[in-house]
Parts: sequence; C-alpha cells; structure tokens
Amino acid sequence: MDDSLTLNWKSTDKIELLAHLAIATAMENNWHEALKINQKILSSEKDNVEALNRLARAYTCIGETHKAEKTYKKVLGIDPHNIIAKKNLDKVIKSNGNGHTSGKTQQANLSQIFIYEPGKTKLINLLNLAPPQVLATLNCGDELTLNPKRHAVTIATGDGNYLGALPDDLAHRLLTFIAEGNKYEVYVKCATTKILTVLIKETYRSDKFLNQPSFQANFNPSGENLN
Repeated sequence: MDDSLTLNWKSTDKIELLAHLAIATAMENNWHEALKINQKILSSEKDNVEALNRLARAYTCIGETHKAEKTYKKVLGIDPHNIIAKKNLDKVIKSNGNGHTSGKTQQANLSQIFIYEPGKTKLINLLNLAPPQVLATLNCGDELTLNPKRHAVTIATGDGNYLGALPDDLAHRLLTFIAEGNKYEVYVKCATTKILTVLIKETYRSDKFLNQPSFQANFNPSGENLN
C-alpha cells in the first residue's frame, strides 16, 4: 500500500474516533473536555463542519457565547445552508443581546435534568423519526412535548413539530398512567440525523399508582403494589 494512502487512512480513522469521543463527552455534559477534543480534530481538519458545530455547542454550554457565535458564523461561511449552525446562531445572538445564563449554571441545569432516578426516569430511542433536517435542529437538554394518542405516544418539539414515537410497549404503559393523571417531562439526551434519544421523567404520580413507579419492570395496570 502506498505510504501516503496509509497515512490518510490512519488520519481519517483517528478523526472518526475523536468525533465519537467528543459526542460521548458531550452526552456526559463534560463540555470542557468536549471542547478540547473538537479543537484537536480542528487542528487537523480546520474546516470540519461537524467538529465546529460541536465546538460552538461546547462554548455555549460553558458560557462563552461570543466564541460560540463566531464559530457558528465560521460554519456558515463554509456551509451557508447548515441547519444546525443557522438555528443555534439565532439562539446565541439572542442570548448575547438579552443576557445569558452562565456556563456553570447551564451545566448545573443540564446535570439536574439528567439525574437518574430508578423507576422515575427512562432513556429511550424514538422510532419512526422525523426527517434528518428536523432532527439536526435539536440540542441536548431541549425540552420536548409528550403527546398521547389513542394507541400510541408521539414526541414533538415545543412548537408542535413531530419528532418520533415511543415503542409500543412503553407507549401502552404510559397511556395507562397518563389516563389516571400521571405527568411527565421529556428532554433531548442525544440527537443526530439518524438517532434521537430522549429522557422521560415522571414528575407527578396519581394516587392510584402511588406505589407503582412508571418505569418499574413489573408493571401492574391495576395499580396494586406488587412488592
């Protein structure tokens, strides 16, 4: 194999590995580490749009919104139609103009949202997803809406844009709880153009299901305590 081809393959492989690592650290809300990893990618590929978008997101989450604004503008200079950069640049500009939450506060808020509570929280990948251009506009921590239907539960953005649906078994369980008065919040945990993982959080439990956590394995529709 030609030496130059070998070097290119190794470089591409390394960039891909770093990209996966950058996404993983962002999912853990470790924004300073995510920032470093994306900067490392950009030291090899200065026009890597995905890394630039992730870098801008990290800047936003540590409170350096002016750097985020500059980075999103750089993305649009490379790719004027980039949906992620367009949407998030608007948000950043508004926050810079009207004051913004500090990075520490933003990280604390995200950490609070994603606290795991046995039986009360669940991470799930949605099915029948919206088009990639819709999913590309989502960010970790975005609050979504849960829409119970007759035989299904769908998830949408705050302004009503469909994003995906819950698996049938989970949907049927939640429909039972919701009918009796349980309440839930839904947040984006991880979003790509192909996958949307959300956190569902039980925020209120009806009297009928007082001893029945929403996401307990031994679900009992009658509401009687099985323990």
